[in-house]
Amino acid sequence: MSKELIFKGKAVTLADMLRAREDRSLRQGKLLTEFSNESLLSVTMNIPGPIKTSPALLEVFDSVIKAILEKLSGNQISYQLRLLPKTGYEYYLVTALDSQAFKLKMIELEADLPIGRLMDLDVLVMSNQLPTPISRTALGFPPRSCYLCSKEAKVCSRNRSHSVADMQTALVHLLQSFFDGDNQFS
Repeated sequence: MSKELIFKGKAVTLADMLRAREDRSLRQGKLLTEFSNESLLSVTMNIPGPIKTSPALLEVFDSVIKAILEKLSGNQISYQLRLLPKTGYEYYLVTALDSQAFKLKMIELEADLPIGRLMDLDVLVMSNQLPTPISRTALGFPPRSCYLCSKEAKVCSRNRSHSVADMQTALVHLLQSFFDGDNQFS
């Protein structure tokens, strides 16, 4: 799978991304209010650069949704929504599963997925009237690591430690193993 195929889509602007982030937060808040006694999962992908969507990325995204549903088999699902905006794919799922138990399942799934570091599987709760993800560290797990250098991902992101080109190259390698057949989830 070539870099050109993975990053073949519509470019987005910073304004597009900021608007999408705000819309996502509003959607999460509405879902947490509507399903106040249940747990919310918000799924997005960590895709560097201005192109956030492509047929190849959608295939990966949909395979992760399938893995999530398999992981949750036997649990009641109250609501699902799959969105495909150019700013990046989004998936929402509401279940009666306890939020901490749900987050533990998603941490386990991220570890099992060959492309787990590319995904954000956020279990959210309302805190001070804002949708807030349950952190890995709150459950005793280390912070997510960067898929380039294995340091803490948030630190690399904040410091812009890696170029977009380097991150895209690393992403291509991760996706190559996925498309070469390492896409069977444990």
